[in-house]
Formats: sequence, structure tokens, C-alpha cells
Amino acid sequence: MAQYEDHMLILKSRPYRESDALITAFGMKSGKIGAVAKGTRRAKNRLTGLYPLSYAVCEIYHGRSTLDTITGADLVEGFSGLREDLSRLSWGMVLADLVDEMWAERDPAPQIFPWVIAAWQGLAAGESPLTVTLTASWQLLRLAGYYPEWQVCRVCGQPPAKGAVWLDVDHDSLLCAAHASGQEARLSVALGTWRTWQQWMALDVNRIGQYEAKGIIGSQMFQVFRQYVQGHIGRLPRSLQFLQEVENIGMEGAGTPL
Repeated sequence: MAQYEDHMLILKSRPYRESDALITAFGMKSGKIGAVAKGTRRAKNRLTGLYPLSYAVCEIYHGRSTLDTITGADLVEGFSGLREDLSRLSWGMVLADLVDEMWAERDPAPQIFPWVIAAWQGLAAGESPLTVTLTASWQLLRLAGYYPEWQVCRVCGQPPAKGAVWLDVDHDSLLCAAHASGQEARLSVALGTWRTWQQWMALDVNRIGQYEAKGIIGSQMFQVFRQYVQGHIGRLPRSLQFLQEVENIGMEGAGTPL
């Protein structure tokens, strides 16, 4: 049993008992935890600023229960612009869902903090939601150990130079246009889409939001990400399903089976 302090990304919150909240948070030192925030739903409680998609320094009590108790919190950044727009809020929730899905409880991964914070800052500041969120999401996948071999064709060993690029999402490999015929692959994308993905994966976190994906490229990037997450994580986060349904992303120009 111990009291500890940690920098926390607040991922999710839901009502718990009469006036408490059940928080899912990701700590820099403690990893993902479930915690009760006492009285947070009371108007004058000092924990009322503890809400999803925020960054706070928390005082936490870890006892015998599987749930910790948040006893104090200082908000570092609330990313208020996220809450002013349902679309941006939904994009921000994609990152929260990914972190929740990919990391087990008490498994620290401090390296994810810069990417999540930078993405939430970008969304709150009005940057391209698809570009900012998917760039950070691919980096989170990489940090969790998911990194497809999409640099060169698996047959000729050369990077694609022209024509469509064929991605085998299940086996994390790539085929150039010259070697796609007769091979098993699930998704074709434009050469520009593949090059945008490469640029995103090479970005420093301070440059998140560069190489904006628009039009067909944005649609294809969303579809590739969607299929990759479904194939490797096992299910789609609800936030990702919601975005596709309400914003009609990835429904056109996003891959043709061989």
C-alpha cells in the first residue's frame, strides 16, 4: 500500500457510484491504471478538472484493491479546443482507445507521451485531424511493436517507383506494381499514399502535422490504418468506427482487391 505521484494521460472517464468517477489513465511511471476519482462529479470538488483527453499530475493511492484512488490532481493541459468540436473530440478518442487497447495494465511506456500530447495539442489548435491523429497512431503502433515492412517490394527488394502499391496487411509486406499480379495482397494504394506513410513514419514528434493527407490520399490512409488495426489488434476501437460512419472517411478510392 503506497501513495505515489505520476504524470497521467486521462484516457476515459465514466460515472461510478453516486458522485465518483471511474478513470482509465496512463501514467508515465505506472502505465495504464484504473482509478476512482472521489467526488469528482460534485461541482466544488478539486478533481472536477480531471476529464478525458487531458494531461495531469496526480496524487494516487495504491492499496489492496485492483482500483487505485486519485486523491489529488493538478491539470497540466486540458486541450480545450478538443471539446469545442465533436469531430476533433472523436479523433482525440482514437488515440485514447489505441493506448487503452494496446498496453496492458501497469506496463509503463513513457515514450508514448510526446506523441499523444503533440497530437492532442494539434487537434486542439485546429490542425488537420486525420493527418495529426493517424501520424501519432502509426507511431503508437510502432512503439507497441507493430511495424509493417512496407519499405521495399517483397519480390524484387526495391522501393516502388511507379504505379499502384499493393499492401499485404496480414503479413506486413509490400508488392510493387510489377510484381503484384498473381500474388496475395489485400489493398492497393496510390504511390503518393505510400510515400506519405513513409514520411509520417520518419517524422520527429515536433513536426507532427506535416505532410497533410487530403482527398484520395487521406481516404486511403484511413482505410489502410483501419484494416491494419482490425487485423493486428483484433477489433476496431469504437471511436474509429464512429468516425467512418459519421464522416464517410475511407469509403471511396481506398483499395481494390487483386
